[in-house]
Amino acid sequence: MKAAVRNTLGYIRAGVGNDALPQNKQPPAPIARPAVSQVNGYQVNQNGLSSLATALSGSSNGSSQDSILLSKRLSGGEISSSTPYNQLDGIGQCSYEKWSIGSDTAYQNGHSKDFSCSSRSDFSSPPSSGTNNDPLLELTSKLMGPFSVPKSPAIKRQKMIYHCKFGEFGTAESQFTEPSGVAVNANNEIIVADTNNHRIQIFDREGRFKFQFGECGKRDGQLLYPNRVAVVRPTGDIVVTERSPTHQIQIYNQYGQFVRKFGANILQHPRGITVDNKGRIIVVECKVMRVIIFDQMGTVLHKFGCSKHLEFPNGVVVNDSQEIFISDNRAHCVKVFSYEGVFLRQIGGEGLTNYPIGVGINANGEILVADNHNNFNLTIFTQDGQLVSALESKVKHAQCFDVALMDDGSVVLASKDYRLYIYRYIQVPPIGL
Repeated sequence: MKAAVRNTLGYIRAGVGNDALPQNKQPPAPIARPAVSQVNGYQVNQNGLSSLATALSGSSNGSSQDSILLSKRLSGGEISSSTPYNQLDGIGQCSYEKWSIGSDTAYQNGHSKDFSCSSRSDFSSPPSSGTNNDPLLELTSKLMGPFSVPKSPAIKRQKMIYHCKFGEFGTAESQFTEPSGVAVNANNEIIVADTNNHRIQIFDREGRFKFQFGECGKRDGQLLYPNRVAVVRPTGDIVVTERSPTHQIQIYNQYGQFVRKFGANILQHPRGITVDNKGRIIVVECKVMRVIIFDQMGTVLHKFGCSKHLEFPNGVVVNDSQEIFISDNRAHCVKVFSYEGVFLRQIGGEGLTNYPIGVGINANGEILVADNHNNFNLTIFTQDGQLVSALESKVKHAQCFDVALMDDGSVVLASKDYRLYIYRYIQVPPIGL
């Protein structure tokens, strides 16, 4: 016990209490209480607050008054410019203790209410000049103006629950180490890219294991970090992208037999992949912000850069009108392009589709945007961007990798907790209604 006290507080010499001190000396300041000094008539901590205030006000072209005001607020000067932190007031509390327990409103910029993070917009937009003339708030708004966070959802979402989940961590059948990509074929079979196990696993619509293919390597029939999958629906062929170091595309038939591979000489960071109704393979690349369109043999049909419009693309789907829908995680929306690379429109936005992880088109031609900001959310739009409905899960999930749509109104979610979840987002009315 003594050793623990010594390690925490240091050695205490006997007989150094208040009674043992000479009458002309004051007791030492409490441990960890900051020492104070006087600067321009205001108390300033000796820990850099005055220099911080000067730097901040200087960086925002403020005057010396801004520096003085900020130093005063940070150091507690509004209580008393001549009262040290460790000096007690009439009720036995010092300034430091008032601040630390939040009992003094002088540290709340003159407001009697508590400051909290519940209204983040206070930091992302400056106060209106007609309602608040506090110079410190104006200075803070200048300094933190570029800072922004996703807005809170402004719509009420319907609740949805998953009716099936499967998978766990491991290397055996039905186990995953990183289920990075998921797709669904015409038979509603679920195809999963098990990235760190270097294989593809196939399950039926209820999550029962069927078969797997691939092993670690660079030869034909081998896989190296497969991260996304797509399906050629008429034939059932499975299209797989591999991330670095191979960054290429491989095609397997519906039984898992190797067909061909291509793209290693042109792809750099393949992230999202889909196949259109004519069998063309559309790949979106992150980091380089580029879209490349291949035919089934690997010939590049078209490519275009979209760095002016994308920040972090992670999912892609196309419609029958040759429009490409790309989910942009950092822009909180879906961007739509033509096959020629012309930007057409945006769907969703901050506060509605925060940090999307994928995008799909259902049987009704509606656009589904998935995100797992707070909950697992599905937001449904028409193809021109009109909101149709919005849903959210009743439970929270770990980070989610990818989503895929099934024909029966369900969505498959690949999660970082090594499981896949199947949610039903279309409510089928009971028979007879």
